[in-house]
Amino acid sequence: MKLFTKYSRINLLTTIIIFLLSATAFYFVIRYILINQVDNDLKIEEREIETYAKEHGTLPEPIPVKDQKISYALSDHDFKTRRFTTDHVEGEKDSFRILQFGITVKGNIYVATVAKSLEGTDALTRSILLISLATILLILATSLIVNRVVLKKLWQPFYSSLDALRNFRVDKKQSLNFPSTQIDEFTFMNQTIRKTTNQAQQEYSLLKEFTENASHEMQTPLAIIRSKLDLLIQDENLSEEQSKTMQSAYSAIEKLSRLNQSLLLLAKIENNQYADTTSINLKDKITEKLNAFHELWQNQNISVSSALQDARVNLNSELTDILLNNLLSNATRHNVSNGSINIILKETELEISNSSSEKELNSQQMFLRFFSQDKKRPYNGLGLPIIKQICDVSGLTIRYFFSNDQHKFTLSW
Repeated sequence: MKLFTKYSRINLLTTIIIFLLSATAFYFVIRYILINQVDNDLKIEEREIETYAKEHGTLPEPIPVKDQKISYALSDHDFKTRRFTTDHVEGEKDSFRILQFGITVKGNIYVATVAKSLEGTDALTRSILLISLATILLILATSLIVNRVVLKKLWQPFYSSLDALRNFRVDKKQSLNFPSTQIDEFTFMNQTIRKTTNQAQQEYSLLKEFTENASHEMQTPLAIIRSKLDLLIQDENLSEEQSKTMQSAYSAIEKLSRLNQSLLLLAKIENNQYADTTSINLKDKITEKLNAFHELWQNQNISVSSALQDARVNLNSELTDILLNNLLSNATRHNVSNGSINIILKETELEISNSSSEKELNSQQMFLRFFSQDKKRPYNGLGLPIIKQICDVSGLTIRYFFSNDQHKFTLSW
């Protein structure tokens, strides 16, 4: 839910509640005031009747009035307290405010009833209530329109800044252009974003330069050491023990070289140096890899079956080669003699499975760098992390399954 929508809903709900509570309170206050005014009028009628009875010794004759009715009734007990009620009077459809009080005339006790119609009061309260509701609806409609138009316009610089930030790439030498705004908060946000992105570009350039220089500088001494070891290994004067030592050192140098290349690759992927993508026909790519690995599989007596459908994915071409090479290399390296590899390509999924004598991989740790379930194997533990990193930056989902001594990796997009 967008912030604008959430704010509008909260604001609208709060406004409705406040107006309803206000309208209800206003209705009861106005009705109380009007009823109190009618009660005062009834008290005036009471005093006039009492005054007339004292002066003339008889009750005044009830005069029929449209909105007022007066009646008397003999009572066998003293009616000392006045009583106000609201009720309907016989023959009238409107409600009346009724005052009953006791009065004594010539030794007789009477109960006088004065009823005043509330037609005007009810009409007035209804009018006030309708006006209040109409005002509430008008204010709500106006508020909704204002929120839609004004707030949307006020928040436009924010969304423009987000669009500019969304298209920003740290590996490109570009500056962010934000729209001008008179809102202090958005100006401060744009300044902060511009400062942060500039710093990120600088740090990215330094990191990229460092990784490239470090890789280049390491490869040179490694190549020298490798060549020197090649010469020493070919020396006929070496003893068997010295030859084994040289072979061990040579293997370590090879492992260090592969480790350096793998770490450099991961750094490049993380630094988004493979951002350029193109539409790739995976069927053609996999067919190309099948031909490249054919001789290796033939030497190791590994049977390969494939079912390939046409599938096109937007990926970086170089990363696609690395991804497929690593997946097929893993399936080969961790296979068994006379084993099998099965490759299935669908329109939205690639599945590569291989036979193996190794146990199920730890799904929680298998993609961690330098993790290896078998410490005795001469692997640097970066093959699966590279695969996972490529999948993450390419928008692919990778899953692992194990059943019947078969390791299976599934990529979906």
